[in-house]
Amino acid sequence: MEKIFNSIKERIETGINNNIPLESRLMMAGEIVYAAERKDLTPKEARILEALLKLEENIKDYEAVREQAIFGELIDNIQE
Repeated sequence: MEKIFNSIKERIETGINNNIPLESRLMMAGEIVYAAERKDLTPKEARILEALLKLEENIKDYEAVREQAIFGELIDNIQE
């Protein structure tokens, strides 16, 4: 897992240093979610990488947007 974490982290840092657009950051976020779903990253590693993308600075209500992207709806709306 550490090799994948370090690889993604290095690409994120390079991208941030090169002022990549928001769309590229979103694609990287998708890769992080996919890697976490495959258990290639731990949830903690995924959160660390996600924070490096600084998406919350560019997307209003980022937490809700992320939940909708992962689950198709807000967690608060899930009926038990």
